[in-house]
Amino acid sequence: MRCFMLGAAAAETMASTMASGAGATSLDLVASYGLADQLSQSNTNFHPQGLGYDAATGQLLFAQQSAGALYFTDLEGVVQGSRSVAFNHVTSVAADASSYYFSDYSANSDGLDVYALSKSGGAAAPLSTEIAAYGGYPIDVRDGKLYRTDASAGYGWGDLGQLRISSLLSPDTIDAVVTLETTFGIGDIAVDLDRNALWALDYSETASIRQFDLTSGLQLAAFDLGLDGLTAGLTYADNRLYYYDWTSPSGSTLSVYALDAASVPLPASGLLLAAGLGAVGWMRRHA
Repeated sequence: MRCFMLGAAAAETMASTMASGAGATSLDLVASYGLADQLSQSNTNFHPQGLGYDAATGQLLFAQQSAGALYFTDLEGVVQGSRSVAFNHVTSVAADASSYYFSDYSANSDGLDVYALSKSGGAAAPLSTEIAAYGGYPIDVRDGKLYRTDASAGYGWGDLGQLRISSLLSPDTIDAVVTLETTFGIGDIAVDLDRNALWALDYSETASIRQFDLTSGLQLAAFDLGLDGLTAGLTYADNRLYYYDWTSPSGSTLSVYALDAASVPLPASGLLLAAGLGAVGWMRRHA
């Protein structure tokens, strides 16, 4: 697996806080990893991406359209396993201790949108009765709750701007709808219960990562990183944000961002540090 080293003279991340001190004050790139070609599979339609986190196993979860499988990796993006799914347009993935969850729009308005796949085996089963056309939506699962955006109104996610929250036990009963203070659309989401925050990737070719209050939807911070938000994924784990930059047929990368000064160590194997503790770096999208 190819790794990209961050040199001793790494430049400061182009990051700007755009709200009160309640938001994160830094988002520092500490490592970037080249991914196997399994995570660069070609797509047949829109949004060929999805990144989630399985807290029970400590693994990252990758979903790609046309792959016909969910892939599981360690926190450096090394593939550790996979699970077949009989769907062609999976757009987002999440997990809890017992199941994997994914959103799909293979049948558009003729098919259900969210499925559960038991870790013990068997085929995927509908989780929700919701049916929406077009391009699916990002999801996350944390502490027994399903987080999903509003349904897209076209084959693009530029109109997404809400977060819907429900219990996994009754996913069709929406307990809360949070309107996010954004007009940039949403390429992917990552729920951060440690900060009562939602991290969102702009649906843009030059995307920022934005932090929102999970209760009010107010924007707390924005980090102008110039990322590709159209074919990418985002997830949160242990005070890190993980960003999946999908490129076909090879060249996909996984980037790891530390939050503030309270970050935790990365895995020792294959660690890429940005010129010592507290250093920040930058990385352009690898085409």
